[in-house]
Amino acid sequence: MFRPAYIILTVLILIPNISHAKIETIFADHKHVMGDNDSKNDARRMCFLEAKRKVLKKAGTYIESHTQAKNYQLTKDEINSYASALLKVETVKEEWRFVGENLTIFMTVKAEVDTGHIEKQLAKIKKDTSVQKKIKDQQAQIQEMERKIVNLQKHLGSAGATKASVLRKERNVTFKQIDTIEAQKIEILTRIESRSRDAWKHIEIGMYRKDVKSLIGTPDSYDDYRGWYYGNIKIGFNSAGIVNGIYNMKTGKHKK
Repeated sequence: MFRPAYIILTVLILIPNISHAKIETIFADHKHVMGDNDSKNDARRMCFLEAKRKVLKKAGTYIESHTQAKNYQLTKDEINSYASALLKVETVKEEWRFVGENLTIFMTVKAEVDTGHIEKQLAKIKKDTSVQKKIKDQQAQIQEMERKIVNLQKHLGSAGATKASVLRKERNVTFKQIDTIEAQKIEILTRIESRSRDAWKHIEIGMYRKDVKSLIGTPDSYDDYRGWYYGNIKIGFNSAGIVNGIYNMKTGKHKK
């Protein structure tokens, strides 16, 4: 069974998460009546589109009320946009049944929200205008494609066979454009996991900076406290440039 997942991962994923807070799982439901010009897969994707919109809205409200985002001087729309860019939405349940004479899909989706992580990321976003622009551009592109799909769906309802074929083709092309963005972000996620794994495996306390870089390459980012970040791993150095700490920000573990 095809299980759509809407993965929103931006360059922000390379910004280290120094929080290890409790994760809140948020759910949303939606149903979609299958149209005369829809296949089951068409109906599934349309249903997910709307379910995703609902869960992201709920997640944005939750994040706004459970973080100190007001201290970052961000608007509600900005919080929702940035939070949506950091969340993964996936299908947890779907059911097909007839409602009257119409075949209908009922779907439940979820988004897992780590408010501590989101709060730290919002603080970093506020300090980096280039990241803000990338997120906003990306979100605008995705939202425009989604609006196009919804509009095409409306016209499909009353279209004749010839016109419906053209509209379905255009809708499928738009879905593929969204899939392309998702695939790029999955690749970023895979890279982060690989970088984390290499850093944890190969770096040891007592190594010099040059040794670290020669083994696993240039860090994803730095901080002001002699920290180098590779995926989810933070490597700390003392004033002599010697590794004195290796920390997995995702699991909270220190390597000894």
